Amino acid sequence: MKSKQQSGSVLVSILAVMIFLTTLLFGIVSLASANLSRARGRIQLLQAQYAAESGADAAIAVLNGGNDSYTGTTSDVTLLDTTQYKATYSTTVANGSTSKERVVTAVGKVYAPAAASTPRYTRTIRVTAQRTSTTTASSMVSRNIVDIASGVKDIKAKDVYVNGFINMNKNTTNLIAENITVAGKNTSASNCSIGGTGNLVKPTSFSTPGQTKTKLLLAYNNCISPPGNTSNSNFDVSANQGTIGTVQSMYIPWSQFMDNTYTDANNCNDWTTGASPRTIPSISKRSHYPDSSSNVASTCGTSGSLALGSNQYNITDNVHVRANLCSAAACTPTFYNPSTSLRYIFVEGTVNFDEVDTASGSGPIALIVYGTDPSSKASACPYGGSIYLGNSGTTAAPALYFLAMNGLCIDKTKFGSSPALGGVAGKNLYIASNSGTPFDLAMDTAFPVSQIPIDLAWRAARYERL
Repeated sequence: MKSKQQSGSVLVSILAVMIFLTTLLFGIVSLASANLSRARGRIQLLQAQYAAESGADAAIAVLNGGNDSYTGTTSDVTLLDTTQYKATYSTTVANGSTSKERVVTAVGKVYAPAAASTPRYTRTIRVTAQRTSTTTASSMVSRNIVDIASGVKDIKAKDVYVNGFINMNKNTTNLIAENITVAGKNTSASNCSIGGTGNLVKPTSFSTPGQTKTKLLLAYNNCISPPGNTSNSNFDVSANQGTIGTVQSMYIPWSQFMDNTYTDANNCNDWTTGASPRTIPSISKRSHYPDSSSNVASTCGTSGSLALGSNQYNITDNVHVRANLCSAAACTPTFYNPSTSLRYIFVEGTVNFDEVDTASGSGPIALIVYGTDPSSKASACPYGGSIYLGNSGTTAAPALYFLAMNGLCIDKTKFGSSPALGGVAGKNLYIASNSGTPFDLAMDTAFPVSQIPIDLAWRAARYERL
């Protein structure tokens, strides 16, 4: 009897253990299932955030493509579509507190399963993008080539920055600069970053305290000897440096310096009417901004050409004009900035000056030119001449900086002062200036080139998860 009772007790114990193990197993399975579900949910929620961030990146890319008026997507954009889930984003782009700021709101959604009609997870972020620059202009900047013709004697500048190469065409030509950076080479001339038959010359004095040598930073060879690729008492040479960055863009939109407080004059009358000197703009903050359209307006001047003549133009604010300056016939204007602040003249056409001057005491002026290279200058300007400076009179404009989206051409120009210009920049620079009559071409080392931004781009400045 006792044996039977003990046998029954074992069965009860086994049953209890089995119930316990079964309960434990079900608990583990349930916990694993819950953990897997939570992990899947976290991954999909994270995917919704990634989708929103992708949408913000895409919106900034559109802005950087030149579409400053972009307002966002018109419908959800599918980013990822699998059998398990689908990820989409939508964006809206609104103006920020300034013309250099955009606020991007991006919504990322994940549908699970992919065929679901409503999203399971949604993430919303807000990114504030600002148009900023990591680079500023130099005394001389070229996105391609600097070609110095045989008639030139001296060219003086503080800093020279060239994407392609520098070529000098006569052994009496001297390039005198404090810093020269060249990121490319002339493939037809022994891989020369600097080549030709001219000379590199150290300035008699330097703008940077403590600097005593001209610094050459070159992606390939310096084919001007001396110094060649070897440093000496006058030059610090770093040749065949393969990591030199290039200037990606010199495009400066007028909206960078003109906001919605400026108004559209709808005409060019300020430039063509009234006695000299003429105040530009005649009414505060009123010029061709904002645009009703773009490019040269045929109603400006005569068929889109403004004849500036030899008048003086007092630039009292940043201005934008949809015209060619003197394309019908070359002009000899004088510009004057009555303030010490840098003023911008944005020109949607081309510039054709036989002479240009800045009045005594003028503050700095940057002339930004968007026009294409005219065919009429092809014979004198082998690399284009959307900004053309000719050979009548003696140019003396140390307060004026020229920046062309395309070619800049200095053709047999005589200079009446030293320095003669504030600086020059363009896709290509072709310099065939008159040799020393009465002065050689020199850039003003005191011109505030650091205030002229290049390589402008929209960049995320602030990130918020809503």
